[in-house]
Amino acid sequence: MNEPSPDSIREIRRSEYEPFAALKHLFLVGDLQRENPHPFVRDSRLELILCYYQPGDDGLPHWHRDVTEYEVVVEGVVGHEDVASGEIRWYGPGDLRVLPPGVCSRRMIQVPARTVAIKVPSTSEKVFCDGCPRTCAARLEPFLEEECVSQ
Repeated sequence: MNEPSPDSIREIRRSEYEPFAALKHLFLVGDLQRENPHPFVRDSRLELILCYYQPGDDGLPHWHRDVTEYEVVVEGVVGHEDVASGEIRWYGPGDLRVLPPGVCSRRMIQVPARTVAIKVPSTSEKVFCDGCPRTCAARLEPFLEEECVSQ
């Protein structure tokens, strides 16, 4: 994206990102390090993501070391499991979910849904089961052999 002057109004029109709505996550703002097919505003302070989910677009259990994640459901219903407790909560249009750093969560999608998510700060860092040092009954992947020896 051709970066405008930081002291002017910046914009991305819906027509510019709408052709990419088939992507599950449209990152419109963030300190994005990977190639992005649509325009975005670079900002390390936060990420702004438009999410389009279909049934079965469930996420893997993960947590963030330093990121707080905010998500508002725009359409449909989105479930989130607190992996440590096994508690599942369902969110509908207008509901806000706040995921603080360190809380392991898993997304569940049973009907088409749209959300707007904000991550503070902007980083792609996630801790999945294969890199998690925690002991957890919900672990999807076993500890690596060298991890077991060092514990």
